[in-house]
Formats: sequence, C-alpha cells, structure tokens
Amino acid sequence: MVGNIIYYTYRFSFTLLLCLHLNYIQSQNLTNTTNISITKVWSQEPNGFTYPMYISVPQGNPPLNGFPIAILLHGNGGNGNNTIINFQNTLSCHVLIAPTGYQNSWNICSENSDAPDTEMVEELVTQLQSYSNINPNKIRIVGLSNGAALANNIFIQNTNPGIDIICAAVSQLNEPQYHQNNFWKPTSNTDPSSNNCGYNTQAFPILNRKYLSICNDNDMTIPYYGGPSPVGLNFIHAEEAAYVIAKNNGYLGPKIDSAAGFPLGLPVVFEYAYPTAGVFHIRGNAGHGMNNTQHNYIKNFLNDCSSTTELETNKSNELIVFPNPSSSMVTIKHPYLLPVHLKIYDALGKLVEEIQTVENQISIDLSKFSDKFYYLKVGNNMIKITKI
Repeated sequence: MVGNIIYYTYRFSFTLLLCLHLNYIQSQNLTNTTNISITKVWSQEPNGFTYPMYISVPQGNPPLNGFPIAILLHGNGGNGNNTIINFQNTLSCHVLIAPTGYQNSWNICSENSDAPDTEMVEELVTQLQSYSNINPNKIRIVGLSNGAALANNIFIQNTNPGIDIICAAVSQLNEPQYHQNNFWKPTSNTDPSSNNCGYNTQAFPILNRKYLSICNDNDMTIPYYGGPSPVGLNFIHAEEAAYVIAKNNGYLGPKIDSAAGFPLGLPVVFEYAYPTAGVFHIRGNAGHGMNNTQHNYIKNFLNDCSSTTELETNKSNELIVFPNPSSSMVTIKHPYLLPVHLKIYDALGKLVEEIQTVENQISIDLSKFSDKFYYLKVGNNMIKITKI
C-alpha cells in the first residue's frame, strides 16, 4: 500500500511538472536558440541519451496561425545540422527542426541504433505544439532514406492529428512495415533475427494525413521495384506502397498503371496521384538522392510560403498559385498587363472555365470541381493545379 502511494505521488508530481512546463513554454516563442531537450533510456544507453536538436526559425513575424514546422529526419550516417542546411531553400517559410539520431541512424531494424525514435518524435511534436509562434496543426515530417523509413513508422504509429503531412524521400514502405495486407509496428524492440524484425503488432494509421512519396527507379540502395536491399530489408514496390497508403486513406479505385505517371518538370519526374486520398508518389531518376524537380515538388506540396509573407518576398514578375493542392480556394498572383484571361482545362484538354480579371491577384473557388487535376493557363504559362 505504501509503495502504491509513493508510485502515485511520483506520477502525479511528474504530470504536474510536465503540465507546468508546457504552460510555461506556451507563452514562449520558438527561436533558433531554444533548448529542446529530449532524453531516452534503453539498453544501449542505460544512463540516457539526449538527442541533439538543430533549429531554424524564419525571420520576421509568423503567419496569423503560427509558423508551420517541418521535422527533418536525416539519412543513415547523416546529422540534423546538415539536413537543415540542405532544406533551408526548399522550405524557407517553415520552422525547421532536425534531431540527430543515436550513432547517426534511426532504429528501423538492423541499424546501429536500437533507440525508441518514434517515442522521441512523439514527444518532440507535443513540445513544439506548445510554442506560441507555431501552428500546432501544421507539423510535417520529412524523412530521407533511413529517415524516410522512420517517417513511415510515424505515419503508421503516431496518432497526433497535428501531424498533417508525411513526406518519405528515397525509401518507400518495407515489408516489416506492411505485410499480409496490413500495417505493422514492433511489439517491443526491433530485432533483425526475428520474423519481420519484430514488427508483429497490427497498426491502424489515422486517415486524414496527406502523404508524399519520392523514389527513384535507378536507386541502388532502396530498390524501386521492391525486393531485397543492401540495408538488410525487403521493400514493397514503390508504386504499390503509395497505392496501399491511398487505400488506407479511403481511396477505392484501381492502382495507377506504371506507364500512366504524369511527366513534370526538368529534370523530368513522373507523378502518380491519388488526390481524393491526399496521397502522391513521384518517380524520378536521381539515384539515392533528389533532383531539383523533386525538391520543388516538396516545396509546393507543403505549401511553403503560402501566407501573405510570400507576396512580400517573391519577385513581382513571378506567377504564384497557392495553396496547391487545394480543396477550395486557390489564389493566383500574376505580373501580366491587364485585363487578363485565365483559362482552366481538365486533364483531357477541355476548357471548363474562363475568367477575365482586371486585378493582379484573384482567388478562384475550386469546390465546384471534381477532385482531380486541372490546368490553369495564365498568359503563356500553364500550371497544373490539383483539387483535393
């Protein structure tokens, strides 16, 4: 009985301290010098390991609802600092948070680390949501390679609705994460000697997250077409992996044929889109990395700089369409001489709407359109827009 009293007193005290801490930081702004300390204990680190955290906050005032945040997860052998440097131009209007994993890796199956990394991310998200200059409902996870595998684990396991977008670059779902037509998570510790690395507890990802997969068909590390890999895991075909995630998010149609990818950009990539499910897959040819088209796709997918700050910082001669994809309104800012004709075509090239404007900025309501792709022609520019 005495032991129970001590236990509950300890637990109450811990909970009270955590609440006081969160209430304190709720009145604080997140800055480049904020100290975020998350320590975890496991068999490799019985005295605890504190994850190094790197932070980059955009200059200037935050948008009305706070800055969106991108949590960046490096690849195996990488670190948080270099990952922030690599993404500062791509996501210049996001707060960037980049932890460094134990022994510069993330625990998926056979890595050097056995750390509870999904728990660390869960705690990190909760802390970030308490800062007053942060939008608690726009927390994005962007993972690269080994970090993409962790991003997929977060997609499968984490239930915090504030995480609205998962982006997994150069690593699709592996077989431990998805087999027997279901998603799975480890029951306890991951173990490469166990069947499916110990991923033997069925998981049920929440349904309202957007998901972006970026893979390359010439990747020699993570096989695009599935099967064994040099990292010791079997993988799902990248297009099949995107399809099963779309089905999880409510998509009921057939899988997009491999030859039906839509070409975009230079260098050219191919887009496989399930807009009603918020799931998009990009097939490129950049080996185990990303090219400029793929970086720009991430920027657009996360609606980076979609607030009024963008209108202040972009050059006046640029055509801007945001947000894109959108479920309702899109705003178009153009540099052309007035009046201007805007034309919207469907995927078959049929004109569905024509608008004349005498303004350099106009909003269009997409809610009357079906959930699919359209092409917006403004002047000599043609831009693909997605209604979701």
